[in-house]
Amino acid sequence: MHDDPDSPEFLTPSTPSPSPSAHTSEREAAAEELQRLNAELRQQASHLREVNQTLLESEQRLRLAIETGRIGLWVWNSTDVANVGDWSQRMKEIFGLPLDAEVTHDMFLKCVHPDDRTRVDSLVMQALAGANGGEYRAEYRTIHPQDGSEQWVTARGQAFFNADGQAIRFIGTVMEITERKRAEEASARLNMELERRIRERTADLERINQAFRVEIEERKKSEASLTRTQRLSQTGSATWILATGQLIWSDETYCIFEVHPDTKVTPELVASRVHPEDLPLYLQAFSDKGEDLHFGHRLVMPDGYIKYVEVAATAIRNDAGQIIEWAGAIRDVTSIKQSAEALRASEHLARGQFAALTRTLDALAQESNPERLLEHVLRMIAGRLNGQSVSVYERNGANEMDMVATFEDDRLHAPSKHLSAVKKVTLFTEDHPVWSEVLRTGVDIVIGELDCDPPRIRLGSRENSPWYPWHGDAPHDPNMAVIYRRLAAMGVVATLTVPTLIGGKLAGFIGIRSRHKNLFRTSEMELARALAHQAMLAIQLMRLSRQSREAAIVAERNRMARDLHDTLAQGFTGVIVQLEATEDAWSRGLLPEAGKHLVRARELARGSLQEARRSAHALRSQALAEKNLCDAVEDLIKKMTSGTSVVGAFTREGIPWPLSNEWEENLLRIGQEVLTNTLRHARARHFNAHLAFEPQTLRFELRDDGVGFDPALQNEGLGLIGIKERVEVMGGQLTIRSAEGSGTAIVASLPGPYPSSGTSL
Repeated sequence: MHDDPDSPEFLTPSTPSPSPSAHTSEREAAAEELQRLNAELRQQASHLREVNQTLLESEQRLRLAIETGRIGLWVWNSTDVANVGDWSQRMKEIFGLPLDAEVTHDMFLKCVHPDDRTRVDSLVMQALAGANGGEYRAEYRTIHPQDGSEQWVTARGQAFFNADGQAIRFIGTVMEITERKRAEEASARLNMELERRIRERTADLERINQAFRVEIEERKKSEASLTRTQRLSQTGSATWILATGQLIWSDETYCIFEVHPDTKVTPELVASRVHPEDLPLYLQAFSDKGEDLHFGHRLVMPDGYIKYVEVAATAIRNDAGQIIEWAGAIRDVTSIKQSAEALRASEHLARGQFAALTRTLDALAQESNPERLLEHVLRMIAGRLNGQSVSVYERNGANEMDMVATFEDDRLHAPSKHLSAVKKVTLFTEDHPVWSEVLRTGVDIVIGELDCDPPRIRLGSRENSPWYPWHGDAPHDPNMAVIYRRLAAMGVVATLTVPTLIGGKLAGFIGIRSRHKNLFRTSEMELARALAHQAMLAIQLMRLSRQSREAAIVAERNRMARDLHDTLAQGFTGVIVQLEATEDAWSRGLLPEAGKHLVRARELARGSLQEARRSAHALRSQALAEKNLCDAVEDLIKKMTSGTSVVGAFTREGIPWPLSNEWEENLLRIGQEVLTNTLRHARARHFNAHLAFEPQTLRFELRDDGVGFDPALQNEGLGLIGIKERVEVMGGQLTIRSAEGSGTAIVASLPGPYPSSGTSL
């Protein structure tokens, strides 16, 4: 087949020839088609010329833009590697080459910075080898051939390949980006600086956060410590914002006011807790004076319990000088008040007991008639407790009492002369809730009120104990009715009934009558209990006086006087010393030390009371019942000098002998009496006791470095008389050496060895 369209083969098919008319129609149609095609070709040729013109114009504009713009262009005929082809004017300007220079590959590489040269050459060769589809991208530095200045460029190119995969052309652009790189470097430096500063600020923030966390932890610990401190010291803090009336309390403040922490506290709530009698003081304190406040008042709890508090507050003002807040603290001092009251009561009790004992001992030393001693004791009870009259009853049977005597109108009345018709009375019943408890304990004191019908009683030694009718459900004793009427006629409205004991069992009562209600405080009841023991001692003496001869009575009286002096008087001296030390410690704010002194005072008082009971029955000293003589003397010195300015010491010499109970008792009482005098009068710093067992003599030396006294003067009291009597009973000699300002030495020399009838040393 021929390709020439004008040949017969092209125009005429190889099929059988059609008819002439058909052949003519086909030729006409072909001619028309040819004309149409020629017209389209002419149109396309015209359009192609227009496109070529446009392309030429675009190429000119592109070249103009390339030559005058920021972008350099290269066209590299890759078949000639040594010659890098056609570079635009801008391309040469970027690389610092002359505009008429024929650029070679080596010339191009020399313009590249040495540090970037190998990398750039490698990228070009990789693109020409077909890597990445012949695409070429690079950023690198150039060196100006003339002035050696550096600048950054970015290059992009594309390699074109023939059918065999060989690069035939390499076209690309270069743009100078020095300013951008500088900006990027500046930005990088700025970013690095920012990162550094951010790291620094982050570190600072972390340190601040850590410090804040530490501060929060410390604050939590401080708040916890403050809470514990407030709880232990019973001190709460409070802030009152006047504008809103808001009160901000610490946990301890809620505890003090006994208010739940979820409760919204208001000034009205606080005022409702303030004792009505103290409310004017409280309101006046917070008036607009602007002064720092420090005052005390009482609070009334919902259950009626009274608390004592101290308030310290300061005013906070605004710039105009107006008070906007009150900030301060409140302290619960109830326990301190109670302790102070207990201290005063204990001191009052001790001094009252000491004064009563002193008068009783004076009466005992002067009176030969024991019944007069009972009168002195009852007079003391009536005077100390402001009683209208005092009666003594002895238990006779289960619930009957024999009236022993009554002190009234400043004299003692025997039953036969005073109310003889009511000598025997039924004072109580064993099933009564009050009297049954008295029988069980033997120590409870009973308070009675007679101005009600029927008369009533309760346990006075127990706070807030209930009242009961005097005789309960049992019928009244007619004799008691007589007594009620007579006492009512004399204006008696209250009674205090104190049990007396013998051998730990209820032996009777002391009845104290008063014209005033609520007269008997706790301290007075304790004093009444102590004085009741003295009354029982007096009754015992009365009983002995009826059973023995006058000489035996006098001897027993002297013995009891010595025992009382050596136990209660000396014991109460120790109590007073401890209480005075308590007062001193209290005044200096040393509360733990004050408590220790108070405990010692209580122990001494109890010990003295036990010794008094033993003395009443001529029993062996409890100290000697539990220890030997040397240990008992050493323990006595430690107890009596503890908490005082006197330093006591005990020493023993030689091998101890067995001693009789009487000798041990006498030697212990002699040491106790001399030490008591040292504590009361000598103002000494040291006290030494020395017990020497020599072959034929027992020597008991007692020395102090106090102010001393003149033995020639008639200053012997019951104590020295008792010492002399005890030494004489043992067949020994007493030596007293003393002078004013030179201390005192007392030596008891006793014959020995002595037969043993007691415990060994």
